Amino acid sequence: MKKYIYIFLFLVSSFTASLLISRDFRVGQIPNGGINSCANCHVNPSGGGPRNSFGQKVEESFLNIQGNVQWGPQLAALDSDGDGFTNGVELQNPTGNWSGGPVGDPSKVTNPGDPFSKPSPTSVAIENIPQQYRLLNNYPNPFNPSTTIVFEIPKEEYVSLQVFNINGELIKTISQGEFNAGRYEKIWDGKDEYGNLVVSGIYFYKLRAGHFEKAQQMILLK
Repeated sequence: MKKYIYIFLFLVSSFTASLLISRDFRVGQIPNGGINSCANCHVNPSGGGPRNSFGQKVEESFLNIQGNVQWGPQLAALDSDGDGFTNGVELQNPTGNWSGGPVGDPSKVTNPGDPFSKPSPTSVAIENIPQQYRLLNNYPNPFNPSTTIVFEIPKEEYVSLQVFNINGELIKTISQGEFNAGRYEKIWDGKDEYGNLVVSGIYFYKLRAGHFEKAQQMILLK
């Protein structure tokens, strides 16, 4: 009986150790991750246990098959904790172009998963305004049943974000109207204008903002 108890305790300790290792290496996979360490992704500042809003988003859409965090423009453009500042701004890399090493001003780093930890508005007023029009890749892609589309505009514009099928037919107008300069994320739930779920296939989402137009391809798989 003791033999089985020892085996059980060994397995538990090994599993716990593996969790600690996997958690620790992700700290260095986001810009300035060492400042807030495990609290970037977990409710418990020491790590482990429930994930906060940033950790949940990373787990859902931004881990590769090896379990590494995929930092980039899409993740940087999101405001995971809903405090009005994007993940990129909070981690001092607004564009998401970081690939390792020091970046930004460490003294201004805040926690992207804690709505009560946020930058001073004056410290990011200029950084937070996009410098160009951008339509980013949707995520996840392929998707089922919904996907998120992120775009940026550098000034106030009349914006139209629409989905078309492979024949060029309008399927859904996701957003339409006046938008202030900034980053936006919009969700398409895989439904047409009448609330019907569309079939699997290739679709295109198109952004029009002022004189800017761009379309991207996405795949719905059921």
